[in-house]
Amino acid sequence: MNEAIKRELRDKLEGCLAGGAIGDAIGSFYEGQPLPGIISLEVLNGITDDTQLTLATCESIIQSEQVSAADIAAHMLAWYNAGKLTGLGASTLKALRDLQLGAHWALSGRSGEYAAGNGTAMRIAPLAFFTNPDTDRTLIRDVCNITHKNDEAYVGALAILYCLHYIIMGKWSPEISLMELITPQLPDSAVRDNLLKLQSIPALSIREAANTVGTSGHVIESVPFSIFAADKLWAGSFEEVLANIISCGGDTDTNAALAGQIMGACIGLSNFSGKEAGMFIHLKESDYILETAERLSEIME
Repeated sequence: MNEAIKRELRDKLEGCLAGGAIGDAIGSFYEGQPLPGIISLEVLNGITDDTQLTLATCESIIQSEQVSAADIAAHMLAWYNAGKLTGLGASTLKALRDLQLGAHWALSGRSGEYAAGNGTAMRIAPLAFFTNPDTDRTLIRDVCNITHKNDEAYVGALAILYCLHYIIMGKWSPEISLMELITPQLPDSAVRDNLLKLQSIPALSIREAANTVGTSGHVIESVPFSIFAADKLWAGSFEEVLANIISCGGDTDTNAALAGQIMGACIGLSNFSGKEAGMFIHLKESDYILETAERLSEIME
């Protein structure tokens, strides 16, 4: 890989991690609260499990120099044991408690309909820079299965990976939506059905999309809604999209984090506006996120 391509990938990776962290931090402030008429993007909580588990995944890839479900599970457990995870969902919490008691990573966590949350989609982003969603699906499913043994949860994570994959490949543009790019690649599922539903009516506002598919932590709502919202980047701005996502309520931190990862990867950290860069720098974890991105970029091939 030549240096120019490596710099561009690092910029996209930094943007992805920074954008996700901003969405997580703003969204977590409003989650579960009565929503005001105007969402302030100046109010940032700390990051939550959305970003924390993404960073744990990054650490695993850095240390093992590969994507390994077993090693990712070990790093997630290390963060949990160190008290570094906040806002965990039920499926992820069960998996970590199982791992703490000595369960094998492939047997930990929930299965069935109660495992159809967005907890895999929210932490999967780093894999976009080290795997191919066309050829590495067994590995991707293994990484999902650590916490969520459910087909919809897997397809939701795969959808996020495809969004980032096409951004890295330079395929996403105002002329073609993410939904048009990714839906042909996804298995039949409710996640795909909701993406197709939104794709068929692209003129919907973000609020109308929320009313159409929902905004809860159920992956069949969260992932299609977040991807649809991210697609509005070309018609607006990073800040506008995040504010509109959060104003719809539901799982505000994860929905904003997912869209933030996608939009941030597209923009690249070097092209963040002054306001966007300021929001990121305001996060106490910003230096560590940049350090993590730098270390990850060193092992990109």
